[in-house]
Amino acid sequence: MKIARRSLLAAALTPALSTLAPLTNAQGTFPSRRISVVVPFPAGGPADMVARVMQPLMQKALGETMIVENFAGVGGAIGVSKVLAAPADGHTILLTTVAEPILPPLTMPSVRYKPDDLLLVSQLSYTHIALVVRPNLQIRTAQALLDYLKNPASKPLTYATPGSGTLYHLMGEHFKSLTGAQLIHVPYKGLAPAVNDLIGGQVDIAFLPMAGSTAKQIEAGTLRALAHTADTPVAGLPRLNEFSGLKDFVYTVWTGVFLPRQTPAEVVTAVHKAIDTALQGPEFGAYTREAGGTALTRAMPLKQAQTFYNAEAQRLQRVFQAVKLKAD
Repeated sequence: MKIARRSLLAAALTPALSTLAPLTNAQGTFPSRRISVVVPFPAGGPADMVARVMQPLMQKALGETMIVENFAGVGGAIGVSKVLAAPADGHTILLTTVAEPILPPLTMPSVRYKPDDLLLVSQLSYTHIALVVRPNLQIRTAQALLDYLKNPASKPLTYATPGSGTLYHLMGEHFKSLTGAQLIHVPYKGLAPAVNDLIGGQVDIAFLPMAGSTAKQIEAGTLRALAHTADTPVAGLPRLNEFSGLKDFVYTVWTGVFLPRQTPAEVVTAVHKAIDTALQGPEFGAYTREAGGTALTRAMPLKQAQTFYNAEAQRLQRVFQAVKLKAD
C-alpha cells in the first residue's frame, strides 16, 4: 500500500546526519545548562502531557532548569532529527512514543536517521489499544466483525488513523494482512479528528489508545470497543490475538526517554537516575492512572531498556516488510 509522503525541504531532516556531532561538554559536569525535552508532537497531546508531568520531577532530580519543546511534523521525524542534530551531551532529550524513532525512516526516504541512532534510557508508561467501531455500526462483537470482514459479499469498511505511516496505520495494514479484510484506510491529521469522525459515523472502525477522552467515550457508549491488542487481560474485553489468524497481532503504545547513542555513559546514567527518582514519586503514577495508562514505578535497567527497544524496532520492521508498506 502507498503512503502519501508529506512535502518537506530535505534540509529539515538531514541534520539527523549530525549524530556524529562533537560532544561540546564532554569534560564538564552534567548538567551545566538548561536541558531541552523535545516532544515530536503538538502541545496538548498525550506524549506532551507526559513530558509536562515529568519535567518538574526530573528538573528537581537533576538540579537544572528543564523546558519542554514541541517540534511536530512528518510523523515525529522533525522532533527526532532535532535531538540527533544537537550535541550528544544530554542537554537535549527526546520524549516520545514507540513509533517515532522507528517508522519514519521506513516510510519516508527523506528521513535519514535509523532506530539505532538512539538509545532508550527507560520506558515511562504504556497504554493499551482497543479495536473500536462507530456507535451505529450493527456489529457488536469482535467475532461478528471478523466474520463480516471475511465475507466476500460484505461492503468494505473504512478505518481511521492519525496519519499515514503512523503506528496505527501499520496496525491497520497488519490487521488486513492477517484477516484478508476489505478495509479502506482514511488518514487524519491526528487522533482527535479521527475520533470525531468515528463518533459521527463518517468512518467505521479504528485502533485507538484506551486512555484519556477515548476511554471516557468507550465508557459512555459513544464509541464501542470490541477487543484489545495487548497480550494480557484488559478491562473485560477479549484479546484480538485469541482469534483465529491473529496470534501475532499484539500492540501497546508506550512512551520513553531517548538520548543519541553517542551520549557519554556517565550522562546516560545521570538521566537514568533522574527518571528513576521521578517514577518513584506519586505524581507521575497518579497522572498516568487518571489518563488511563500504566506507569512504571522504577526506571528500567539500562541494559534491559536497550534490549526491549531493539526487540520493538526489529518487530515493527518485520511487520512493515510483511505488509509491504511503501513510500511514494
